[in-house]
Amino acid sequence: MSDSESMTGSSTESTTEPADYRCGTVALLGRPNVGKSTLMNRIVGAKVAIVTPKPQTTRHRILGIHTDDVCQIAFVDTPGIHRGDKQLNHNMVRIAYAAAEEADVLVIMQDVSRSLDRPTRALIERFADGRLQQPRLHVLNKVDGIARASLLPRLAETQRLDPDAAAYIPISARKGEQVDAFVQAVARQLPQGPAIYDAEWYTDQSQRQLAAEYVREQVFLAMQQEIPFQTAVEIEAFAEDEAGISIEAMILVGSERHKPMLIGKGGERMKKIGTMARKGLKELFGCPVDLRLWVKVQPDWFDNPGRLQDLGLGA
Repeated sequence: MSDSESMTGSSTESTTEPADYRCGTVALLGRPNVGKSTLMNRIVGAKVAIVTPKPQTTRHRILGIHTDDVCQIAFVDTPGIHRGDKQLNHNMVRIAYAAAEEADVLVIMQDVSRSLDRPTRALIERFADGRLQQPRLHVLNKVDGIARASLLPRLAETQRLDPDAAAYIPISARKGEQVDAFVQAVARQLPQGPAIYDAEWYTDQSQRQLAAEYVREQVFLAMQQEIPFQTAVEIEAFAEDEAGISIEAMILVGSERHKPMLIGKGGERMKKIGTMARKGLKELFGCPVDLRLWVKVQPDWFDNPGRLQDLGLGA
C-alpha cells in the first residue's frame, strides 16, 4: 500500500445488497470530550480517531466506515463545539457545523457524567431549531459513570429541549453498552441506497495522516495545560519498503519555552512519545516502523490561516 492510498482502498458501488439496503453519512456532534471518537472507534472496530482526556483532541473531520448486511454508515467524527479566540478554534467549530449541514443524519452527544450545563443546552437547542432538516438522534454517553436513577431526569430534559428528535439513546461508548442498539437506530434513519465504499474500508485517511495523528496523541498524553493545544505534527517524510515503514515527523510548538518542556530532561519525554507512537503505528500498519521525531518552534502557528491550511486544519 502506498502512502498516498487511504487505509481502505478505492470507493465502489456494490450490487449485492438487498433492495432495502441503507447507506449514508452521520455527523457525530457535541461539546469536547463527550466520547465521539471513542464511539466511532468502537463501531468501526479500528482506531481511526485518536482519543485523549484533553479538550480539542479531534481537530478535523475524520471518517469512520461501518458496513454490515443491512447498511453502510459513514460516521464523521467532528471537533468538539467550543468557544476559543484562536483561528484554530474558529476553524474547528466551522468544520463541525459544515459536517452537520452535509450529513444525512445528526447525532448529538452529551456526557451524562457531567451536569447539563448552559453550553450543552444551547447546543441541543441550536440543532433543534429547525434550520437543519436531517433526523436527529441524541446520545447520552458515559452512563457507566452515573447512578441509573439520575438518568431518567436527564433523558426527560433532553426530550424537553428537542422533542422532535428521532431517538434518545443512553450508552457507554467505552464499555460498549447499548452501542449495537445505537447503530440499529441510526440505520433506520438512513436513506435507502447501495454502499458507496468497499466493505473492507474503515477510513479515508492516508497512512501519512494516521501517523501524524498517532504522534499527536502521544504528545497530548505526555503534556499538560496549554501545551497540547499549541502543538501540531507534520510528516516530513514517509517511505515504505520490504523492511517496513520509515517516518520523519516534525512536532510544532507555538513558543520557545515549550520546546524544552516537550523534549524533557535528557530527551526522556521525547523518547517516551516516540516509543508509544511507534508501538501504536506498528500495531496499526502491521509491520516494523522506524519513527524519527524533531521539535520546531513556529510562533502562533495556530493563529496563522495559511499555516493552518498547510497542516490540513483550514476551514
